[in-house]
Parts: sequence; structure tokens; C-alpha cells
Amino acid sequence: MATVDLDQYLTSVLRANKGNQSEIKLKAGNENFDLFTLYLENHNYGVHQYKMDVSTILFVISGQITIKSGQKIIELKVGNVLLLTENYQYEVMRQTRDAVLVKLKFQPGFKYRKFFKDLASKSKQENTVIEQFVDSLENEHVLWLKNNAMTRPTQVMHHIIDGYLGNELFIRALIGAELTVMLIISIRNQKLVTPVSLDKTKFEKATLDEYIDNHFVDITLAKTARYFGFNPNYFSNMVKQKTGKSFVDHVDERRMREAKDLLAQPDISLKEIISRVGYSSKSFFYKKFNEYYHMTPAVMRDELFAQAKINLK
Repeated sequence: MATVDLDQYLTSVLRANKGNQSEIKLKAGNENFDLFTLYLENHNYGVHQYKMDVSTILFVISGQITIKSGQKIIELKVGNVLLLTENYQYEVMRQTRDAVLVKLKFQPGFKYRKFFKDLASKSKQENTVIEQFVDSLENEHVLWLKNNAMTRPTQVMHHIIDGYLGNELFIRALIGAELTVMLIISIRNQKLVTPVSLDKTKFEKATLDEYIDNHFVDITLAKTARYFGFNPNYFSNMVKQKTGKSFVDHVDERRMREAKDLLAQPDISLKEIISRVGYSSKSFFYKKFNEYYHMTPAVMRDELFAQAKINLK
């Protein structure tokens, strides 16, 4: 059926359902279809909590859905896909009135690594990409494909759902091939996002360092906490607890390293350096620099010039 017809059909199923269950099972058109079972997220009241006992794909057909896992908030929009492994826990916190969330629950024993083993050819680069893809999924238990309503993977997902509801020949083979197409295009278009698992039991300092590397000039605690999906106070306390240093200390450390690198370049003024590392006050920069290096920027510059045998006199 056409995309619009499929949307209308699934919406009508939701509206017709008066039960209290969190999910509505959709019957396959072919009773012998055994790759996965389709479900719709119901619109009844309350927070729906899940712990996956099988690998699952979530796909947003319409509307917006807010999902929470641990301390991480994932805002799903039309076309977005989440790949979930067994044991992944999440809550569906909010849905817009027009939201249609479809779930593809694979049969017990389904493993993404086994399914993806033939995605790549003999190309070393392709095999490396696939291994990274599956490793990330298995380590984090979730992978976010941020496709939108207009992308080809979204159209393919509509075909998959349509095929499941229909009763055509070779539908299992066709759907398996279409899943492969959807994933390959998503990977090739770099639409993959791994929601960062920064929680009370798992904190990746390298991930924080990478974010600071990319944003230290105009970074703030509020922006960083929001990026990782946390309340600023909680995030600040967690960083200190897990690393032994405050968020501000991490940022100042990165800025000081950058300042030293820039001081070694004779064509960059001290005023420009202060601005480029993210400080607005000269006196505050001098104070931080002296605390970190136990000398003034001018003395540091003279030492760096001497080491590089640069003589500007």
C-alpha cells in the first residue's frame, strides 16, 4: 500500500484499540513469516517500561516520541530508527498525538553480528566499518539511525512494514534484503548516532575529552550536560566523582594546552590567544595560566622561542 495509506491504516489500528496493553501486536500476512513480529506502541496513559528479551528495531512512522534509558533522553522524529539488543531497558515517556511507533521484534536467538556478516564484500575498509558498527551496537546495546522522512532508508522501512502485512511470495527474503539496504545506506550516509552511556555505573572520560576538544572555546556546563542528556548539577557531580576533577578543571586544562601551543607561534598576539582559547578577561587568563604553569604567558613564550631558536629582536 502507499505510504499515506500505511500511515492511515496504522493510525486506525491505534484508535480502534481500547486495551490496556502497552503494545499492540500486528499479525503477519504470511503465517509462515518467521524473521520478526511487528508491534505498535499504544497510546494509553502512563509511562511504558521495557526490558528487551529479543533484539528489536524501533521505527517512527509519524509524530515524535521521547525515550529514556538510564539518564539518557532520546528524542525520536519521523524516519528515525533505533536498533536495540537483548537486555536493553528503556521507557517511552512521551508521544505526540499523531505518533506512530512500530517495533520489529526479532525471533529469540537473532544476533545482529550474524545477520550483518554478509553486508560487506572482501573489501577491508567495508569489513572494518561493519565490525565497528556491530561492536558499537553490542557495547552500547543501542544504535540510533537518524534518517528523516525523505530519505531512502525511511522509504525502505515502509516497504518492509507493508510487506509484513501483505502475503506475497518470497517476502522473507525480500524483507531481509531490504533491511540490509536500509542499514547500508544509513551507514554510508553516516546517519549513525550512539547515545552516549554516561550514567552512574559507566562513564567514558574519553567521550567527555572529545567533546571538550571540539567545543572548549565557547563551552558551558549547561550545554555539555544537555548534549549528554543530563541535568547540569547531576552531570557536574558525576564528572567530579568519576574523574577526580571538576568539569571546569577539565575545560581549563584543555584551554591551557591550547594556549601553550599558540604561544609557540610568533605571529599570534597574546590578546588573540586569550580570545582563541575561550577567555574574555585578560586578568583571569593570567591567573589561570600562572596556576597551571607557574609562570606568566610572557615568560612561557620566551622559553618556547628559545627552545625553537626563534629570535625576534
